[in-house]
Amino acid sequence: MPSAELLRELNRDIWEPFRAAYARMDADAYLALHSADLLRVEADEKWLGSLDDYAARVRPAFTRLAATSTLMDIDFRFTERIAAGDNASERGIYRLTVTPPGAEPHRHFAEFHTVARKQDGTWRIILDHDHSDSGSAGNYAAAHALDDLAHFA
Repeated sequence: MPSAELLRELNRDIWEPFRAAYARMDADAYLALHSADLLRVEADEKWLGSLDDYAARVRPAFTRLAATSTLMDIDFRFTERIAAGDNASERGIYRLTVTPPGAEPHRHFAEFHTVARKQDGTWRIILDHDHSDSGSAGNYAAAHALDDLAHFA
């Protein structure tokens, strides 16, 4: 079982900045959380690509949303957190809340699986697998919060 300290490091280096980058729609900060040798998998679209390929998809989307003053909030809950040494595998459900100006928030739930590696003392995502059509509010509620370290440590 991973130590609580490793999970705190993952929260500090990946999950908390991930949430902040989404809230600011800061593509550079978001992409910086990923390793240069990232493999991104979008299962529902049957797409996979490198960090550069993924950046070419993320940057225009963030720019478009920011230009329309759309708000985004993302939160993560976990079903699995395994970490040892400089490697970690985490699975869970995320909830993405998108609020266009003057409209009601829309919530989207999806499953994710990330593999991260500590590089130069900082955790970075090396595999990011997203299965968007598989998440639900019930699965999200049943999973464990970001700060529920005791369940996994």
